[in-house]
Amino acid sequence: MGKLGTFLALDRRDRVATFEALSALAAAQALVRMVPPRKWRNRFGSSASISSADALVKDQLEPVRRVRFAIARAARNLPTDPNCLPQALAARRMLERRGIESSLFMGAQRGEDGKARFHAWLKVGPEWVTGLCDEDRYALLLPDGSEAA
Repeated sequence: MGKLGTFLALDRRDRVATFEALSALAAAQALVRMVPPRKWRNRFGSSASISSADALVKDQLEPVRRVRFAIARAARNLPTDPNCLPQALAARRMLERRGIESSLFMGAQRGEDGKARFHAWLKVGPEWVTGLCDEDRYALLLPDGSEAA
């Protein structure tokens, strides 16, 4: 089955969420390109701390998963390759529209070459939305620009 057939096989809510994710991802990519990295924390909101993740309410699980899959589906089908930050920002916007609070995390780790590698991920309580990673490998970037241990 081709991409169109796969898309048409989705239920109506998943098709709508996919279109929403496509537009949210495109907007988030443009925003990330316009804002210099040194201003990301101020512009996109402070990075959450691991302990700040609120509990997931049972009736939020289905819309959180729908958003996660819509973002992944949209990212695979855009002509560009949105990285972790636009995906997290787009998903956060979609969740906000549904009245669901999420926690945006931005972290850094040193690669074997000594260069900093940055990553962003989004969670609702313990549920991953975007950017699945080993959180312990990243030092969280805090709102004042410092790093958490």
